[in-house]
Amino acid sequence: MINKQERRLRKYQNDFTNKFVQIMSVQVSAWKEIQKEKQRSLYSITSILIYLGVSLFAYIPGKNETNYDLQFHFYLSVIFFICVVIGNIISTNKDYQNSIKSMLFPSLVKIFGDDVHYICSYTSCMTDALTNSYINKEDISNIITDLGQNSGKCTLYRITNNIIQDSQLYTKDITEREDDDRFYGKYNGIEFIINETDFGWNAKDKHKTYHRMFKGVAMLFKLNKEIDNRVIITSKSIFNTIPKEFEKVEVEYNKFAKKYKVYVSKIGSTKGSGQIEARYLLNTAFLDRFMQLHTSFSVPRIQCSIYGDQMLVMLSTRKDLFEMNHLFGRIDDVKQYKHLFEEFASVLSFIDVLNLSSKTKL
Repeated sequence: MINKQERRLRKYQNDFTNKFVQIMSVQVSAWKEIQKEKQRSLYSITSILIYLGVSLFAYIPGKNETNYDLQFHFYLSVIFFICVVIGNIISTNKDYQNSIKSMLFPSLVKIFGDDVHYICSYTSCMTDALTNSYINKEDISNIITDLGQNSGKCTLYRITNNIIQDSQLYTKDITEREDDDRFYGKYNGIEFIINETDFGWNAKDKHKTYHRMFKGVAMLFKLNKEIDNRVIITSKSIFNTIPKEFEKVEVEYNKFAKKYKVYVSKIGSTKGSGQIEARYLLNTAFLDRFMQLHTSFSVPRIQCSIYGDQMLVMLSTRKDLFEMNHLFGRIDDVKQYKHLFEEFASVLSFIDVLNLSSKTKL
Protein backbone atom coordinates (compact mmCIF):
# COMPACT_ATOMS: atom_id res chain seq x y z
CA MET A 1 0.00 0.00 0.00
CA ILE A 2 1.40 3.41 -0.99
CA ASN A 3 1.35 6.00 1.81
CA LYS A 4 0.77 9.72 1.43
CA GLN A 5 4.47 10.63 1.38
CA GLU A 6 5.30 8.04 -1.29
CA ARG A 7 2.45 9.37 -3.47
CA ARG A 8 3.79 12.90 -3.03
CA LEU A 9 7.32 11.76 -3.93
CA ARG A 10 6.04 10.07 -7.08
CA LYS A 11 4.14 13.21 -7.99
CA TYR A 12 7.37 15.24 -7.68
CA GLN A 13 9.19 12.74 -9.88
CA ASN A 14 6.46 12.90 -12.52
CA ASP A 15 6.39 16.70 -12.37
CA PHE A 16 10.15 16.80 -12.80
CA THR A 17 9.98 14.43 -15.76
CA ASN A 18 7.31 16.50 -17.49
CA LYS A 19 9.11 19.79 -16.79
CA PHE A 20 12.41 18.32 -18.00
CA VAL A 21 10.89 17.15 -21.28
CA GLN A 22 9.34 20.59 -21.75
CA ILE A 23 12.68 22.36 -21.23
CA MET A 24 14.62 19.84 -23.29
CA SER A 25 12.31 20.25 -26.28
CA VAL A 26 13.34 23.90 -26.42
CA GLN A 27 17.04 23.59 -25.54
CA VAL A 28 18.09 20.19 -26.90
CA SER A 29 19.71 21.71 -29.99
CA ALA A 30 21.88 23.97 -27.86
CA TRP A 31 22.74 21.03 -25.56
CA LYS A 32 23.81 18.89 -28.50
CA GLU A 33 26.02 21.67 -29.83
CA ILE A 34 27.70 22.04 -26.42
CA GLN A 35 28.18 18.27 -26.29
CA LYS A 36 29.78 18.18 -29.75
CA GLU A 37 32.03 21.13 -28.93
CA LYS A 38 33.27 19.48 -25.73
CA GLN A 39 33.81 16.17 -27.53
CA ARG A 40 35.83 17.90 -30.27
CA SER A 41 38.00 19.60 -27.64
CA LEU A 42 39.31 16.17 -26.59
CA TYR A 43 41.13 15.77 -29.88
CA SER A 44 41.88 19.42 -30.62
CA ILE A 45 45.42 20.49 -31.52
CA THR A 46 45.93 21.84 -28.00
CA SER A 47 44.81 18.56 -26.38
CA ILE A 48 46.94 16.45 -28.73
CA LEU A 49 50.02 18.56 -27.97
CA ILE A 50 49.37 18.12 -24.25
CA TYR A 51 48.99 14.34 -24.68
CA LEU A 52 52.26 14.13 -26.62
CA GLY A 53 54.10 16.47 -24.26
CA VAL A 54 53.17 14.42 -21.21
CA SER A 55 54.08 11.19 -23.02
CA LEU A 56 57.50 12.53 -24.05
CA PHE A 57 58.12 13.65 -20.49
CA ALA A 58 58.21 9.95 -19.55
CA TYR A 59 61.37 9.51 -21.63
CA ILE A 60 63.40 11.85 -19.43
CA PRO A 61 65.89 9.72 -17.46
CA GLY A 62 65.58 9.61 -13.73
CA LYS A 63 68.03 11.49 -11.50
CA ASN A 64 69.67 8.28 -10.22
CA GLU A 65 69.09 6.23 -13.37
CA THR A 66 72.44 4.71 -14.52
CA ASN A 67 71.33 2.27 -17.25
CA TYR A 68 68.69 3.87 -19.48
CA ASP A 69 65.94 1.32 -20.17
CA LEU A 70 64.09 2.40 -23.33
CA GLN A 71 61.44 -0.30 -22.99
CA PHE A 72 60.62 0.80 -19.46
CA HIS A 73 60.29 4.44 -20.54
CA PHE A 74 58.10 3.40 -23.48
CA TYR A 75 55.68 1.61 -21.13
CA LEU A 76 55.82 4.61 -18.78
CA SER A 77 55.03 6.90 -21.71
CA VAL A 78 51.99 4.82 -22.62
CA ILE A 79 50.76 4.98 -19.01
CA PHE A 80 51.27 8.75 -18.92
CA PHE A 81 49.39 9.09 -22.21
CA ILE A 82 46.42 7.04 -20.97
CA CYS A 83 46.28 8.93 -17.66
CA VAL A 84 46.32 12.38 -19.28
CA VAL A 85 43.61 11.36 -21.78
CA ILE A 86 41.40 9.96 -19.01
CA GLY A 87 42.03 13.06 -16.90
CA ASN A 88 41.04 15.33 -19.78
CA ILE A 89 37.86 13.32 -20.41
CA ILE A 90 36.88 13.56 -16.73
CA SER A 91 37.56 17.31 -16.61
CA THR A 92 35.80 17.99 -19.91
CA ASN A 93 32.82 15.86 -18.87
CA LYS A 94 32.48 17.90 -15.66
CA ASP A 95 32.59 21.16 -17.63
CA TYR A 96 30.00 19.80 -20.04
CA GLN A 97 27.66 18.73 -17.24
CA ASN A 98 28.00 22.08 -15.48
CA SER A 99 27.20 23.89 -18.74
CA ILE A 100 24.01 21.88 -19.21
CA LYS A 101 23.02 22.21 -15.55
CA SER A 102 23.41 26.00 -15.67
CA MET A 103 20.85 26.02 -18.51
CA LEU A 104 18.48 23.43 -17.01
CA PHE A 105 18.39 23.55 -13.22
CA PRO A 106 17.30 27.18 -12.66
CA SER A 107 14.12 26.44 -14.62
CA LEU A 108 13.65 22.89 -13.38
CA VAL A 109 13.55 23.78 -9.68
CA LYS A 110 10.70 26.23 -10.32
CA ILE A 111 8.41 23.23 -9.99
CA PHE A 112 8.70 23.94 -6.27
CA GLY A 113 7.83 27.61 -6.68
CA ASP A 114 9.46 30.90 -7.66
CA ASP A 115 11.28 31.10 -4.31
CA VAL A 116 13.47 28.04 -5.01
CA HIS A 117 16.77 28.73 -6.80
CA TYR A 118 19.83 26.89 -8.08
CA ILE A 119 23.38 28.25 -8.08
CA CYS A 120 26.31 27.04 -10.18
CA SER A 121 29.15 24.88 -8.93
CA TYR A 122 30.90 26.68 -6.10
CA THR A 123 34.43 26.02 -7.36
CA SER A 124 33.60 27.46 -10.77
CA CYS A 125 32.44 30.72 -9.24
CA MET A 126 35.24 31.65 -6.85
CA THR A 127 38.66 30.67 -5.59
CA ASP A 128 38.43 31.42 -1.90
CA ALA A 129 36.66 28.33 -0.58
CA LEU A 130 37.17 29.17 3.05
CA THR A 131 35.64 32.65 3.40
CA ASN A 132 32.97 32.49 6.08
CA SER A 133 31.24 35.84 5.68
CA TYR A 134 28.59 34.98 3.11
CA ILE A 135 25.71 34.14 5.40
CA ASN A 136 25.23 35.29 8.97
CA LYS A 137 25.27 32.13 11.07
CA GLU A 138 23.02 33.78 13.66
CA ASP A 139 20.23 34.51 11.21
CA ILE A 140 19.70 32.82 7.86
CA SER A 141 16.39 34.57 7.32
CA ASN A 142 18.10 36.98 4.93
CA ILE A 143 19.04 34.28 2.43
CA ILE A 144 15.92 34.94 0.39
CA THR A 145 16.73 37.95 -1.77
CA ASP A 146 16.13 39.05 -5.30
CA LEU A 147 18.50 37.18 -7.60
CA GLY A 148 18.48 40.20 -9.86
CA GLN A 149 20.34 42.14 -7.17
CA ASN A 150 22.96 39.42 -6.83
CA SER A 151 23.74 38.59 -10.44
CA GLY A 152 27.02 36.70 -10.61
CA LYS A 153 27.50 36.65 -6.85
CA CYS A 154 27.96 32.90 -6.52
CA THR A 155 29.71 33.50 -3.20
CA LEU A 156 26.27 33.83 -1.61
CA TYR A 157 23.88 31.18 -0.38
CA ARG A 158 26.11 28.48 1.02
CA ILE A 159 26.31 26.87 4.44
CA THR A 160 29.42 28.43 5.93
CA ASN A 161 32.23 26.67 7.76
CA ASN A 162 31.19 28.43 10.97
CA ILE A 163 27.69 27.01 10.82
CA ILE A 164 29.03 23.48 10.30
CA GLN A 165 31.65 23.79 13.05
CA ASP A 166 29.16 25.35 15.52
CA SER A 167 26.89 22.34 15.01
CA GLN A 168 29.25 20.32 17.23
CA LEU A 169 29.06 17.39 14.81
CA TYR A 170 32.79 17.66 14.05
CA THR A 171 35.76 18.03 16.39
CA LYS A 172 38.20 19.59 13.89
CA ASP A 173 38.15 22.97 12.16
CA ILE A 174 37.64 22.90 8.40
CA THR A 175 40.82 23.88 6.55
CA GLU A 176 39.98 22.65 3.03
CA ARG A 177 36.63 22.65 1.34
CA GLU A 178 35.15 22.23 -2.13
CA ASP A 179 31.49 22.90 -2.90
CA ASP A 180 29.40 21.76 -5.83
CA ASP A 181 25.70 22.23 -6.56
CA ARG A 182 23.66 24.44 -4.26
CA PHE A 183 19.98 25.15 -3.91
CA TYR A 184 18.35 27.71 -1.68
CA GLY A 185 15.05 29.41 -1.19
CA LYS A 186 11.76 29.12 0.59
CA TYR A 187 9.37 26.20 0.29
CA ASN A 188 6.20 25.58 2.31
CA GLY A 189 7.13 28.58 4.45
CA ILE A 190 10.58 27.21 5.34
CA GLU A 191 13.84 28.90 4.35
CA PHE A 192 16.62 26.49 3.42
CA ILE A 193 20.02 25.97 1.85
CA ILE A 194 21.08 22.66 0.28
CA ASN A 195 24.82 22.47 -0.25
CA GLU A 196 26.72 19.60 -1.89
CA THR A 197 30.12 19.81 -0.21
CA ASP A 198 33.39 18.02 0.52
CA PHE A 199 35.60 19.22 3.39
CA GLY A 200 38.33 18.17 5.79
CA TRP A 201 41.35 19.27 7.80
CA ASN A 202 45.11 19.29 7.35
CA ALA A 203 47.48 17.72 9.85
CA LYS A 204 50.36 19.84 11.18
CA ASP A 205 53.01 17.53 9.76
CA LYS A 206 55.47 18.62 7.08
CA HIS A 207 53.22 17.31 4.32
CA LYS A 208 50.07 18.89 5.80
CA THR A 209 48.31 15.57 5.29
CA TYR A 210 44.66 16.00 4.37
CA HIS A 211 41.95 14.16 6.31
CA ARG A 212 38.44 14.16 4.89
CA MET A 213 35.70 14.86 7.43
CA PHE A 214 32.65 14.84 5.18
CA LYS A 215 31.50 14.38 1.60
CA GLY A 216 27.86 14.56 0.71
CA VAL A 217 24.91 16.91 1.05
CA ALA A 218 24.46 19.45 3.84
CA MET A 219 20.98 20.86 4.48
CA LEU A 220 20.20 23.90 6.62
CA PHE A 221 16.60 24.67 7.57
CA LYS A 222 15.10 27.59 9.48
CA LEU A 223 12.49 26.11 11.79
CA ASN A 224 9.25 27.67 12.95
CA LYS A 225 10.10 27.05 16.60
CA GLU A 226 13.03 27.58 18.98
CA ILE A 227 15.04 24.76 20.57
CA ASP A 228 16.79 25.84 23.80
CA ASN A 229 19.09 22.82 24.17
CA ARG A 230 21.18 21.52 21.27
CA VAL A 231 20.05 18.08 20.14
CA ILE A 232 22.34 15.83 18.08
CA ILE A 233 21.19 12.77 16.16
CA THR A 234 23.69 10.47 14.47
CA SER A 235 23.69 7.08 12.80
CA LYS A 236 24.77 4.36 15.19
CA SER A 237 28.26 2.92 14.68
CA ILE A 238 31.05 1.29 16.68
CA PHE A 239 32.75 4.70 16.83
CA ASN A 240 29.92 6.50 18.65
CA THR A 241 31.04 8.28 21.80
CA ILE A 242 29.07 10.75 23.91
CA PRO A 243 30.12 14.26 22.81
CA LYS A 244 31.71 16.49 25.46
CA GLU A 245 29.15 18.33 27.60
CA PHE A 246 26.34 16.19 26.16
CA GLU A 247 24.28 13.39 27.65
CA LYS A 248 22.62 10.49 25.93
CA VAL A 249 18.87 10.53 25.38
CA GLU A 250 17.19 7.14 25.67
CA VAL A 251 14.65 6.85 22.87
CA GLU A 252 11.89 4.36 23.60
CA TYR A 253 11.01 3.87 19.93
CA ASN A 254 12.93 0.62 19.29
CA LYS A 255 12.84 0.87 15.49
CA PHE A 256 14.67 4.20 15.73
CA ALA A 257 16.94 3.31 18.66
CA LYS A 258 18.42 0.36 16.74
CA LYS A 259 19.83 2.69 14.08
CA TYR A 260 20.54 6.04 15.77
CA LYS A 261 22.01 7.69 18.83
CA VAL A 262 20.58 10.89 20.33
CA TYR A 263 22.37 13.39 22.60
CA VAL A 264 21.34 16.64 24.26
CA SER A 265 23.52 19.45 25.59
CA LYS A 266 23.90 19.78 29.36
CA ILE A 267 25.28 23.34 29.18
CA GLY A 268 22.84 26.14 29.95
CA SER A 269 19.96 23.86 30.88
CA THR A 270 18.42 23.21 34.24
CA LYS A 271 18.43 19.67 35.54
CA GLY A 272 16.45 17.43 33.23
CA SER A 273 15.19 20.25 30.97
CA GLY A 274 17.32 19.09 28.02
CA GLN A 275 16.01 15.55 28.28
CA ILE A 276 12.43 16.80 28.44
CA GLU A 277 12.84 19.05 25.41
CA ALA A 278 14.61 16.33 23.43
CA ARG A 279 11.82 13.84 24.11
CA TYR A 280 9.20 16.43 23.16
CA LEU A 281 11.10 17.13 19.94
CA LEU A 282 11.63 13.46 19.09
CA ASN A 283 8.05 12.29 18.98
CA THR A 284 7.21 9.15 17.05
CA ALA A 285 6.04 11.06 13.98
CA PHE A 286 9.35 12.98 13.76
CA LEU A 287 11.40 9.81 14.21
CA ASP A 288 9.51 8.05 11.41
CA ARG A 289 10.04 11.00 9.08
CA PHE A 290 13.73 11.19 9.97
CA MET A 291 14.24 7.51 9.14
CA GLN A 292 12.34 7.95 5.90
CA LEU A 293 14.64 10.83 4.94
CA HIS A 294 17.68 8.61 5.54
CA THR A 295 16.20 5.80 3.47
CA SER A 296 15.16 7.99 0.55
CA PHE A 297 18.75 9.09 -0.02
CA SER A 298 20.28 5.62 0.37
CA VAL A 299 23.27 7.10 2.21
CA PRO A 300 25.40 5.17 4.72
CA ARG A 301 25.39 7.85 7.41
CA ILE A 302 23.22 10.76 8.54
CA GLN A 303 23.90 13.36 11.22
CA CYS A 304 21.69 16.12 12.51
CA SER A 305 22.17 19.09 14.84
CA ILE A 306 19.23 21.17 16.06
CA TYR A 307 19.55 24.38 18.06
CA GLY A 308 17.62 27.63 18.23
CA ASP A 309 15.58 27.88 15.04
CA GLN A 310 18.13 26.05 12.87
CA MET A 311 18.38 22.43 11.85
CA LEU A 312 21.49 21.13 10.08
CA VAL A 313 21.32 17.70 8.42
CA MET A 314 24.47 16.08 6.98
CA LEU A 315 23.97 13.21 4.54
CA SER A 316 27.26 11.40 3.89
CA THR A 317 27.77 9.81 0.47
CA ARG A 318 30.73 9.28 -1.84
CA LYS A 319 28.72 9.61 -5.03
CA ASP A 320 28.04 12.91 -6.79
CA LEU A 321 24.40 13.89 -6.79
CA PHE A 322 22.47 15.97 -9.34
CA GLU A 323 24.68 14.80 -12.24
CA MET A 324 23.63 15.09 -15.88
CA ASN A 325 24.23 12.54 -18.63
CA HIS A 326 27.82 11.70 -19.58
CA LEU A 327 29.67 13.55 -22.30
CA PHE A 328 29.34 10.49 -24.57
CA GLY A 329 25.76 9.68 -23.59
CA ARG A 330 22.67 10.25 -25.69
CA ILE A 331 21.50 13.64 -24.55
CA ASP A 332 17.83 13.30 -25.60
CA ASP A 333 17.18 9.95 -23.87
CA VAL A 334 14.91 10.90 -20.96
CA LYS A 335 15.31 7.50 -19.27
CA GLN A 336 18.96 8.19 -18.42
CA TYR A 337 17.86 11.11 -16.25
CA LYS A 338 15.71 8.94 -13.96
CA HIS A 339 18.26 9.19 -11.15
CA LEU A 340 18.20 12.98 -11.49
CA PHE A 341 14.43 13.14 -11.10
CA GLU A 342 14.62 10.88 -8.03
CA GLU A 343 17.39 12.96 -6.44
CA PHE A 344 15.55 16.23 -7.00
CA ALA A 345 12.32 14.81 -5.65
CA SER A 346 14.06 13.33 -2.60
CA VAL A 347 16.11 16.43 -1.79
CA LEU A 348 13.34 19.01 -2.14
CA SER A 349 10.62 16.90 -0.53
CA PHE A 350 12.57 16.86 2.75
CA ILE A 351 10.34 19.59 4.16
CA ASP A 352 7.29 17.42 3.59
CA VAL A 353 9.14 14.38 5.00
CA LEU A 354 10.12 16.20 8.17
CA ASN A 355 6.98 18.32 8.32
CA LEU A 356 9.09 21.37 9.09
CA SER A 357 6.34 23.77 8.14
CA SER A 358 4.40 22.92 11.30
CA LYS A 359 4.55 25.76 13.82
CA THR A 360 3.54 23.59 16.76
CA LYS A 361 5.63 20.45 16.41
CA LEU A 362 8.23 18.73 14.29
